[in-house]
Amino acid sequence: MPGRLDAIHRRLTADHVPAVLEYQPGLGTVVVAGIDREHPSGRSGALLHEAGGQYWLRQGGETFRLPRDADDATVVNSVKLRVVHAWAQQGDPEAAAVLAKVAQMTPPARPRTQPVAYADPFTLAAELFTSAFRFGWTMTVPSPWGMYRSSFTVR
Repeated sequence: MPGRLDAIHRRLTADHVPAVLEYQPGLGTVVVAGIDREHPSGRSGALLHEAGGQYWLRQGGETFRLPRDADDATVVNSVKLRVVHAWAQQGDPEAAAVLAKVAQMTPPARPRTQPVAYADPFTLAAELFTSAFRFGWTMTVPSPWGMYRSSFTVR
């Protein structure tokens, strides 16, 4: 995938993100973004590398796995976001403003639904009574696609 890393590097530099394509022992070819080596200012950025057919993005002591089917635009935008995040952590007010705008664009989290509460004790008793007279079997088998669960219930 070094060819794809090269394409991602070109897109980052075309978008005016300081980035270099280099070799690092143990990681291979990597894209280091957010660090301008010609004008070092102590800024840290993000590091993108490929391992196991998948992209990994490192920033600020954290490692993020990108989806296997991520296209180049998704990878480039992920790197840009991590670079802005790194700069905001270092006190850059412009980067912090960009992150605040991104946070405003993100929809709020949906509230969790509450479990069904039985206000009627007779309904609860009926559910308990019917579940007491059920019988059946359940089988869980590991497979290459995850755990497979099959069950059979007789009322």
